[in-house]
Amino acid sequence: MPSMITSIFTHFLHLFHLFSNEFISLQASEFGSYSANFTTCWEIERKALLKFKEGLKDPSGRLSSWVGNYSCTWSGVGCNRKTGHVTKLDLRMPLANSFISIDPTAVNKSIANKTALDFASLQGTMSPSLLDLKYLKYLDLSWNNFEQTPIPNFIGSFTNLEYLDLSHASFSGLVPPHLGNLSNLRHLDISSKFPEQDILVSDNLNWILRLSSLKFLSLSMANLSFASTNWLQAINMLPSLMTLHSSSCGLHDIPTSLPIVNFSSIQVIDLSLNDFDSPLPGWLFNISSLIELELSFIGFSGQIPPYLENLNNMRYLNLDYNDLSGPLPISIGNLSSLKNLYLSSNQLNGTIPETIGQLKKLTKIDLSSNNWGGVVSRIHFLHLNNLKELLLSSVEERSLIFDVTYDWIPPFSLKLISIPYCQMNPKFPIWLQTQKELKIVDLTKVGISGYVHDWFWKMSPQIVFLSLRSNKLCGELPRSLKFQSCSSVDLSFNLFEGPIPLFSGVCTLSLKSNSFSGPIPANFCDAMLNLDTMDLSKNYFNGSIPSSINKLKSLSYLLLENNELSGKIPSMNRLNNLEMLDLSNNNLFGNIPSSLCSQSPLLYLNLNGNNLYGKLSSLRNCTMLGTLGLANNQFHGGIPRWIGETLAHLSILQLQGNMFRGKIPKSLCNLPFLHVMDLGRNNFSGSIPPCLGNLSRLYHSENVTYVSDDAATSLLVSLVAYAYTASGGGVAAAVAITLKFTPFFFGIRHMEFNVKGQALEYVNTIDLVNLIDLSSNNLEGEIPKERMKLSALGTLNLSRNQLTGNIPEEMGDLRLLETLDPSVNHLSGPIPTSMSSMTFLSHLNLSHNDLSGPIPSANQFQTFNNPSIYEGNPKLCGAPLSTNCSPHKNDTPNGYIGKDKDESWSERLWFYIGTTFGFVVGLWAVCGTLVIKRTWRHAYFRFVEEMKDRIYVFIVLKAARLQKKLKGNERSCGYGEGNKFYLFIGLLVLLQNCCLCIHEMCSFYLGGFQL
Repeated sequence: MPSMITSIFTHFLHLFHLFSNEFISLQASEFGSYSANFTTCWEIERKALLKFKEGLKDPSGRLSSWVGNYSCTWSGVGCNRKTGHVTKLDLRMPLANSFISIDPTAVNKSIANKTALDFASLQGTMSPSLLDLKYLKYLDLSWNNFEQTPIPNFIGSFTNLEYLDLSHASFSGLVPPHLGNLSNLRHLDISSKFPEQDILVSDNLNWILRLSSLKFLSLSMANLSFASTNWLQAINMLPSLMTLHSSSCGLHDIPTSLPIVNFSSIQVIDLSLNDFDSPLPGWLFNISSLIELELSFIGFSGQIPPYLENLNNMRYLNLDYNDLSGPLPISIGNLSSLKNLYLSSNQLNGTIPETIGQLKKLTKIDLSSNNWGGVVSRIHFLHLNNLKELLLSSVEERSLIFDVTYDWIPPFSLKLISIPYCQMNPKFPIWLQTQKELKIVDLTKVGISGYVHDWFWKMSPQIVFLSLRSNKLCGELPRSLKFQSCSSVDLSFNLFEGPIPLFSGVCTLSLKSNSFSGPIPANFCDAMLNLDTMDLSKNYFNGSIPSSINKLKSLSYLLLENNELSGKIPSMNRLNNLEMLDLSNNNLFGNIPSSLCSQSPLLYLNLNGNNLYGKLSSLRNCTMLGTLGLANNQFHGGIPRWIGETLAHLSILQLQGNMFRGKIPKSLCNLPFLHVMDLGRNNFSGSIPPCLGNLSRLYHSENVTYVSDDAATSLLVSLVAYAYTASGGGVAAAVAITLKFTPFFFGIRHMEFNVKGQALEYVNTIDLVNLIDLSSNNLEGEIPKERMKLSALGTLNLSRNQLTGNIPEEMGDLRLLETLDPSVNHLSGPIPTSMSSMTFLSHLNLSHNDLSGPIPSANQFQTFNNPSIYEGNPKLCGAPLSTNCSPHKNDTPNGYIGKDKDESWSERLWFYIGTTFGFVVGLWAVCGTLVIKRTWRHAYFRFVEEMKDRIYVFIVLKAARLQKKLKGNERSCGYGEGNKFYLFIGLLVLLQNCCLCIHEMCSFYLGGFQL
């Protein structure tokens, strides 16, 4: 038996060996032909990739691995493991994620970023050789530079393609409808992040209808304005769609109702930054699958739907910057999955519902800049244990009360708190001590007062943004404060005092309007070498400006006005980025440093109110200057002619209160942006240049907008919060936004002008001032009519000069003029009646001239009731002066005598002609009838004779009775009764004489006729 088993086993092994050899031979022969076919395919794909590479520039060498025979090992190339065919080509720029940051425009605005982006990007065109990649399923060419070429039509031939990403790749032109051939496509992204690359256009989205498998669609920044009417109908036919990004597409039409929603599986909708300007569509809130809904900056109006129960899966809801009104629905508390809620900058009103406190998963909430009222209490935060960011404010200050005690223990640990303009407990909030992760703190104008606790300042190393602006906080600050790198600190408009501390790590600093005193330390700038903005204005700093300020190479805004600083202006030749310098209202003396504009692009220079002297030649290099304030100093000489030639961007020129002399140079007329020219209180002579009427900025009223100081602060905090959020807590990104909006944040653009008879300070609104002030000089001649073309002029002050002639009749063309003061001159003639049409005129002073004639009484002149504005003009008459205007006054002003005489003589002549003609016609209508009709003539004379007799008898009888009565009461009769008697007799006699006169006239004319 064992031998039999052994024999069978041996036989089996022999058969297995034979079978294995045959199988291996067969497999070897089959694999040989199979391998040969694959080698041919691989070679075709390899050559296709190499030809594609030839059409590209590769500065960073990303494709350096594309050598050798086996393309599946090349960078960015993926192959099927079984077949070896190329199925994936991923050439997305590796640094893309670092550029997907808060402010997309900053990428191209920064030279360093732009250089890095260009260096890392592939550049060139797409070769059609890619069509040989017949098995391609995944194609990602995003974040490269295809140099504004169109998306090639041949991409529509990749029928196996499932993933296509051409975003941010500098494609341009029409989106090819051939993309509709990609029936297997699940992911399509042709978006752009840079506004200047918003050049892809689609006039019809019907090609999308064929992409029935599509799950992800991003069209952001593509121009869909021509497809705006049917875009939603096309997208609604994509049953598998889960994500839609159509931000900034120029869409302006969206239906308020959608009977059937086919994309019922959609989870993400982003329609932000379009211009729908319509009511908020209710159907959006019926899609129960929604997880993210981004509808900010769209122009939606109306109310938030009260029914939000269907949105149980909603995690992210953004309705920022719309025009929504009404209350926030109580049903907001039903969004149990909600993590991020953004409703800022709308018109929402009423009280904030306490159901907010039921959103246990909420991490970020922004309800700022609405019209809230009422109280926010602990109940609103009862279950918000996960809250990290809280932004809450109302447009109307103090209308929203943040009613928690100063020692409250919150259930959350915040990284960001911004509750400006809310009314808080006046004690400094101790509960902030429990917030160990705070990075952004905005308690602007919340009504807190007293001292700031030391524990708060010890939190400064973790702070990136701090605003305690506009409260009543007092006391001295610690000697040194260290903040996180490149932070923003605003302690302005408080009562802090003592020496200024040394700040470390700060990039923007405002200590404006406090009571800090003493000198600015020499080493003050050493710990803030990255400082971008420093505002120490309106304090009590003394001593000189430290020379170490020249180390701040990043400094853009330096504001030290309204202090007690003295000495000379230090050299600033290293401040290469300086754009704004305000040293006004100090005690500085000496010349303006010649190095001031040698390196910096200075735009704003205000040195008003110092003791500076010399000539202006040191400013000749300031070619970018837009605002120049040198008022109330001791400058002398003439205005250099080059100001009107070199400073071509000048919009505000303030030189009043100096010792300038000579003629006003005509070169100033060449400044197209000039809208404020203040040359008052100098020694200018000669005539007013007529060419000043060529100042084109003053031709027409412009829609110049401005952001108020408080609104700008609120906007900045929102942007910083957004920056911080979008970067996942990235400090650098938040600071980038902070620096970008620093000028608005601090409200630093301000100047003082003489308007409406008083000095007024304009903060952040100086672009709205249109002013020409030539007062208190020695100017002579007439007011040029050419100046009356400046229809946008708001203030014209020509007072205290030697001007002569009439006020131009064209003065009435200055319809927007609010202030007119030509007082204390030698002007003569009448006040032009055209000035009655100047409906904006609210301040007028014509005193101390030689004006004459009546004061206009129509329209705006009815409001000028103060006679002092006309005093010193003895020939003026009419209200409000006590001198009445006589119609026969022969002192009519020269220049109008002839006109008035011609008009009055013409009127009298026509009156005489009309009267004579009427008398002749009337007389002959009576007498002519008597001439023709003899019987009427007899009847007439008989009637007249009878009437004469009756009147005579009546008069005699009445006279006798009245005389008798008067004699009977002679003792009681007064002087008035006697007068009445004689008056009565006179009237009777006159009546009789009239009848006799008519009778005699008719008798005269009919004397040749027989009765």
